[in-house]
Amino acid sequence: MIEGGLTEARMPRLAAAIASADAPAQVRVDCSRDEEGRYIAALNVSMQVAVTCQRCLTCLTIDLQANSLLAAVWTDEQAQALPTRYEPLITEGESDLWQMVEDELLLALPAFSYHDDSQCAVKAGMTASDKGVTNVNESLGQRKENPFGVLATLKAGGNRD
Repeated sequence: MIEGGLTEARMPRLAAAIASADAPAQVRVDCSRDEEGRYIAALNVSMQVAVTCQRCLTCLTIDLQANSLLAAVWTDEQAQALPTRYEPLITEGESDLWQMVEDELLLALPAFSYHDDSQCAVKAGMTASDKGVTNVNESLGQRKENPFGVLATLKAGGNRD
């Protein structure tokens, strides 16, 4: 078993994808062999990072967690033949543990990062409730005029100015 921390500075691809990290990633790797002689690495990684909220463009802190059961293979054919409980780790010999950790953290990043609606500095245009999706401005009593209202009037045979 290997345990330790890995700083953001050692993971340049992750550093480019996040705003910052206050503490190193906590890493635990258990290496073993399964019943068929495969080399297995049980990888557990956790890290708290700050990313940019894509709605209000301020920082948002998220916890990244990754738990993977990796099996070392040397070809794509071996990777396809693995049991579904394993993820393939295609290698030509030695593998870079730091790169494996960075890959797992990158995969754990959400595709889109947003604050909760109650915490975001910008109100979302739509909200979901048990009554369906509504426009936030309408629910606040601020009804916007429909830009296609003139076309509706023309179609109804109204004034054609």
